[in-house]
Amino acid sequence: MITECSLYAIYDADGTLAGELRYLFDKCLGRADCALCDLSHGWHPAGKRAWRRQQGAATQLTWLHRDEVPDHVLTRVREYLPCVAMDTNGSVEILISKDQLAGCEGDFTVFEQLLAFKLQGLAPESTPAPGIN
Repeated sequence: MITECSLYAIYDADGTLAGELRYLFDKCLGRADCALCDLSHGWHPAGKRAWRRQQGAATQLTWLHRDEVPDHVLTRVREYLPCVAMDTNGSVEILISKDQLAGCEGDFTVFEQLLAFKLQGLAPESTPAPGIN
């Protein structure tokens, strides 16, 4: 059996210019928050230096805004954004939750360590817990 696995880091914001401006406006007013945005960009539009020079496990991620995610993935994770999701042959589960992303407190190095730990738990000798955590 062929196993195709895709890893997505999914922002709780839209990727259009209007979506980016709406998120920024709402963030300034305290009405929006995306822990994944805090990890990768913070207030810098080009992204944090650590995010731009990703190494290790983070290089396996496809970074997408919610309006860029494949429909079958978004259907499964929409109410849990932001998150890191894994799509294995169409079966979608959350690998890193919104709360776990927030727990990184904007530190990309902490995020990389968490991601590496989560991926290590998916090694063939262990079995991941099914479904959304």
